Amino acid sequence: MRSYQVAAETITALVTATVAGLALALPIDFGWTAQTSALQLDLLAYSLPRAISAGVLVSMIAAVLLTTVGSTKVAWGTTVGGLLVLLANHTFGHASDPHSSLSTMNFIDSLAGGLVLGALAAAVLHHRLSAFAWTLGILISLLLGSVNPVPRIGGSMDETSADHWHATDMPPLWMLLLALGLSALGFLANRNHPVAQRLSIELPMAPILAGVVLVLVTLASAEWLARHGGSLAGIGLAVVTAVGTAMIAAMLLPGRDGEIVLLAVGLSAVAAATVAAELPAWSIPLLVAVAACGMWAGSKHGAPLACLAATIMLGLTTALTADTDWAWLIVGGAAVVSWLIGFALTSARPRYVPSRVLGTMVIFVPSAVLGMRDYVARGEYAVRSTGNATVCTVTSGSTSTPAWTAALVAAGCLAGLVVLHRSRPPGGEATDAATPRPIDPE
Repeated sequence: MRSYQVAAETITALVTATVAGLALALPIDFGWTAQTSALQLDLLAYSLPRAISAGVLVSMIAAVLLTTVGSTKVAWGTTVGGLLVLLANHTFGHASDPHSSLSTMNFIDSLAGGLVLGALAAAVLHHRLSAFAWTLGILISLLLGSVNPVPRIGGSMDETSADHWHATDMPPLWMLLLALGLSALGFLANRNHPVAQRLSIELPMAPILAGVVLVLVTLASAEWLARHGGSLAGIGLAVVTAVGTAMIAAMLLPGRDGEIVLLAVGLSAVAAATVAAELPAWSIPLLVAVAACGMWAGSKHGAPLACLAATIMLGLTTALTADTDWAWLIVGGAAVVSWLIGFALTSARPRYVPSRVLGTMVIFVPSAVLGMRDYVARGEYAVRSTGNATVCTVTSGSTSTPAWTAALVAAGCLAGLVVLHRSRPPGGEATDAATPRPIDPE
C-alpha cells in the first residue's frame, strides 16, 4: 500500500473504532433522556450489561465470518452498513420523545457497534499501523466512557435518577458522520481489492465457541456477584469460573493465540477494582497518551508473563490502599492500568484476526470483579421482623474484597499462561483448513 493509503486507513480505523466502541459500551442517551420515566431508566440499567455482551458476541462472529470470506471489500461494506444502522438509530432517537424505549435503542446501538468493530477488524487488522489504530480507538472509547458513570451491573436506578441524569449524546452525530464518510472512502478504495483466499465452505467454530463460553459465563458471574457478593463460596466460585473459562477459551484458539485472552481477563479484573467509577475529564488525554505509550512498548518488547506479574502487583496495591481516596492515587492507578492494557494488547501477538478481536473485545464485558464492586458499593438489603417491628439492614463486603479477588484472578491467568506456553510450541500453526488467514506482520 502507498503511504497516503496507509495514513488514510489508519485514521479511519482510529475514528471508526472510537465511535463503535462508544456505541457499544455507553448507555444510549439524548437530550430528552432526563425527562423519561424511571421505569425506562431502570430497564436501560438492567439491560446494559447484556446489550454490551451481545455486541461483543456479534463482533466476534462478524470477524470470524468476514475473515473466512477473505474479502476486504465485503468487510468494508459491512462496516459502512453497521455505521448506517448507528446513524439511523441516533437520528430516530433525537426525533423521538421521552416515551420511547431506551433499552431497545440501546440494544440496537450495542449490536451495531459490535458489528462495526468486528467488520473493521477483518478489514484493517492485517496491517500493523491500522491494527494499532483500531486497538487505540477501542481504548479511547473505554476511557471516554469512564468520564461518565454508567448504571450499575446488577441493580436499577432509584427514583431520583432522572433528576441527576446528564445527557452526553455519545457518540455525537458529527462523529458518526465522520466515521461513515471515512469508512465509505475505505470501501471505495478497496472495491476492486482481490479476495485474499479461496472461499471455504467450512466455518471455524473454535473462536466462536471460545467467545460464547467466555462472554456468557463472565456476564453471568458479574450479575450474580452484583447481588450476592458477600458469600466467600460465591467469590471463590467466581475466581475459579473466570480463570477456568479464560483457560478454555485460550486452549480453543490456535497456537499461542490464547495469550491475549488470558491477559485481557486478568487485566479486566484488576482494572474493574482499580479504576475509579468516574474519572475527571482532564485525565483522559493523559491516559490516552499513556495507553499509546504502553502499546508502543508492547509492540517492541512483548512480555506477557511480566505484564501479568505487574497486574498482580497492581491488584495487591489496590487492595492495600482501598480505603484511601487520594486524587493522585486514583489517577495514578488509572494510568498504570491504561499502560498495562496497552502493553498487553500489543505484547501478545495472535496470528489470526478473530483471536485478536476476542482478546480485545472481552475488556468490554462486565467482569465478576465489577459486579462484586457494585455489591460492595450498594450493599444487600435484608428485612427481618423483631416483635412488632420490621427492621431493614444493609450488609456489604469489605471495600478491599474486589481487589483481592482481582489479584487472585490475575494470578490464575498467569498460571494459565504458563500452562499454555508449556503445552503449545512458539509460532505453532493451526491444522484446521478453515482457520482464517494469519495477520500480516507488515
